[in-house]
Amino acid sequence: MPDEDPSDEDLDRFAGETGWCPDCGAEIWDEAWQCPHCHAVVEGRVARDRPDPVGRSVARRSVIALVIIIVIVLVLIQLG
Repeated sequence: MPDEDPSDEDLDRFAGETGWCPDCGAEIWDEAWQCPHCHAVVEGRVARDRPDPVGRSVARRSVIALVIIIVIVLVLIQLG
């Protein structure tokens, strides 16, 4: 059975009780344990303010690039 969108009754019942996924920034229910968009476990981590997933993505990529550069430099030092 495919997942359905919330009914009008659900929307009325949960009106104003949404938050944001801290990983992908999608709007989710406050009581969600998993984000239906990115499937990250968000239980207890639902953000009240919309996070900036683009800024996080750039920061994460910068850290990965820095680690790769450090590993390359260490390998070159060992070979030299």
